[in-house]
Amino acid sequence: MNDLVRLRQATRKDAPQILRLEEDGMRRYAQALWGGWVPSSTAELLPLEGHEMIEYSEKSVGCVACEWQADHLRIRKLYVSPEYRRRRIGVCALAIKLRQATFRSLTLRLTVLSTNNDARRFYEREGMSVVDQTEERITLEFPEAGAKRTLD
Repeated sequence: MNDLVRLRQATRKDAPQILRLEEDGMRRYAQALWGGWVPSSTAELLPLEGHEMIEYSEKSVGCVACEWQADHLRIRKLYVSPEYRRRRIGVCALAIKLRQATFRSLTLRLTVLSTNNDARRFYEREGMSVVDQTEERITLEFPEAGAKRTLD
């Protein structure tokens, strides 16, 4: 499976798909939390820095967006198209990012909406732990900074 999943830099041509993935992955949770959905950007203005497309068998099926910090790698987005979910594609993308963080001895961290129990369960199942929680957001990370762990 790992050899079928790879990441590539997102281009402007990917922006519409990224926004569709974001809406597919976030709309119902945003509506449950805030009562509505507002797209984060437009395809023309979406900042693509840190965005990568998740490819499965050479087809773009998701995206991941990360930001390097001094003490951690923060995943800002990790979305897989609905028709490709539950195939371990998200697990493989997470594993790639964990390896990159571990290589730099950094913690991998991310935040999910408090209404998104599916994402929380996914990340906890893969070994992440809740380290902070507000009414709106839950922050998870791998238990040890730069932990030598693989997700396979």
